[in-house]
Amino acid sequence: MPAFPVYAESLGASLTVVGLIIAAYGLVQFILRIPIGYLSDRYGIRLPFMALGLVAIAIGAIGMALFPNPILLIVWRGFHGVGATSFVISAVYFAGFFRPEQAANATGQLLFMSAIFIVIASMVGGVLAENFGVPFTFWVSAVIAMVGTAAILFAGERPVSTHQPMSIHRFKRVLSIRTLLVASGIAALAQFVMWGLNIGFIPIFANNLGASKADLGTLTTITFLSYGTSSLVAPRLRNRFGTHNIIVVGSLFTAITIIILPSISTVPALITLQAVNGIARGSVFPLLMGISIQNVSEHERASAMGVFQSIYALGMFAGPATAGLIADAIGLTGLFFVTSVFPILGLLSALAWLRESYNPTTTTN
Repeated sequence: MPAFPVYAESLGASLTVVGLIIAAYGLVQFILRIPIGYLSDRYGIRLPFMALGLVAIAIGAIGMALFPNPILLIVWRGFHGVGATSFVISAVYFAGFFRPEQAANATGQLLFMSAIFIVIASMVGGVLAENFGVPFTFWVSAVIAMVGTAAILFAGERPVSTHQPMSIHRFKRVLSIRTLLVASGIAALAQFVMWGLNIGFIPIFANNLGASKADLGTLTTITFLSYGTSSLVAPRLRNRFGTHNIIVVGSLFTAITIIILPSISTVPALITLQAVNGIARGSVFPLLMGISIQNVSEHERASAMGVFQSIYALGMFAGPATAGLIADAIGLTGLFFVTSVFPILGLLSALAWLRESYNPTTTTN
């Protein structure tokens, strides 16, 4: 991941094409996440979607290793998007082991574990890319994905108790939940920042500062480690400071760290700033994800999570796609200032529409 945008650029991709490669990942998720969530609730199954997602990741990794072409990278990254779509089901599968009022704790733990594995993969991937080349990391990814598929199949299905098939009528009720829609919109703004900057173009900015592949691995490691740790802690702090206040303060500090970026001139300073950025972003996202499923029954959680993740996937593909165009037009410094607006919009949305309390009620038939 840390070297991927730089790798694409080395194959001859412009910043616009780099943005499209990264954007393909989010576009596929935007299209598929709501249908997958609905079908999972409709038939009361989780396992097949998670297993097929990992298979898609393996296919994408193998394609990248065999066909290193900038345009084809868009296709293979799309396969990774298919795989990431299964996170809708994984999140619900994991949250099923918690009580409804513990939704934020469940999502915080899941995001923390996800960040830790990204940290490990970034550290190992950076070293592997440095010593064996970037394509070798794709083969390793494919192997890990297949091992993960086997592990999911071994874990087995977790049946939904007293399953009630999702209907179109109930799905419309889920779509009408205001807190779900507001949380999803703020999450989309946060994902715009994450994929447009943190994953998309900050590695290129670091490369311009003279960062090595190992430095890029360290940068991503620190970014995700701070994000993951904050994701784990934030749900535990909400009872003291309030969900609303944490979202507002986290969004504010995210904007501040982006505004500071153009003044950074060394790799260590950039890594430090990204650590603060990761803490700020990590304090917001698990609370938003918890809000998305806290007010629905277990039979509707995959649908609600599908809506949440589909809407925030708008930011995942719009961020890198438009960020590439902006960077080509006005440079990375201009991109940083433009992007700093998005967490401010999230802050204002939280102030206007999110309330302090979220009652774990359920929708009705």
